[in-house]
Amino acid sequence: MDIAGMFIKNLFFYVIIIAALLLVVLFPRNPAMSVGGRAQTVEMEYQFSLQEYKDNIVQYIQLVWKEKSLGETRHQNVTVEDELKRFFPNSLKIIIPAFIISLLMGVWKGVFDYRNRFNRKSILGNGLTWLLQSIPDFFIVICLQWLVIFIFPSLRLFSQSNWYGFIAPAILVSIYPMMYMARITSAALSNEDGQYYIQVAKAKGFPMSKVTNRHILRNGMKMILSHMTSLMIHTLSSLLIVEYLIGYEGLAYRLFTALGFSTSFNMGSFRGFEPGVVIGIGLCFLLLVIVAQLIGLLIKRSLRIP
Repeated sequence: MDIAGMFIKNLFFYVIIIAALLLVVLFPRNPAMSVGGRAQTVEMEYQFSLQEYKDNIVQYIQLVWKEKSLGETRHQNVTVEDELKRFFPNSLKIIIPAFIISLLMGVWKGVFDYRNRFNRKSILGNGLTWLLQSIPDFFIVICLQWLVIFIFPSLRLFSQSNWYGFIAPAILVSIYPMMYMARITSAALSNEDGQYYIQVAKAKGFPMSKVTNRHILRNGMKMILSHMTSLMIHTLSSLLIVEYLIGYEGLAYRLFTALGFSTSFNMGSFRGFEPGVVIGIGLCFLLLVIVAQLIGLLIKRSLRIP
């Protein structure tokens, strides 16, 4: 399938995602405040209004069409595009290396798991893969922060003021996607077991490592590359946790502040809610998913995989 064909096939799906994003973000969430009783107690009550919901959608679409912008932010004279220009490059410093690490090291780990699934090394293979997938991302982040703070206090691994400040976050973001890709790779190679070409290669005396790398892995790449979109989604989900916990000012960090949350875990109010920023960040994430699909398609074409 060529690139144009992929876009045409998924165009309706992309439109549905964007429409769902608008419907969720523009849902009316402002409570009505009233004062009652002798003590003049302030009461907050929420009542859904279909007309208000419709007005939110229509007004926002008209704003985008008229101003050619996704809207304003909580900061005066700062548009959504200004915030995306500031935070998106910071996240790309993490996403790009994390995605590459997850893909390459994940495939390598999957091959290792497949080749050692029936010997003692399986503890470092499927066992380690299962363990790292089972541990929550936030636990790994907290443990690494603890090690850096108490054992290596001179290292400023999580400081954005240093040029290498993206390395530690990128490694943390890549852990779970890497294990996910390892499981996919191992499953794809296992599906090739018993095929006739493997028996022929073994009969000719080829070493199993050569058979795996040149034949089994190549035939399993179709299944592996079909999960490129899922790999990017796992990367972005890990990004949300890592950026929030270490205070790295990227898209995920800005998303939490746009939702009205703070890094002090004070999640009790939506007064700081910025719908335009949330929509803009959602579109950036969708763009990254589309890019991951294109990468998978280009790799298939370069390897001539049908």
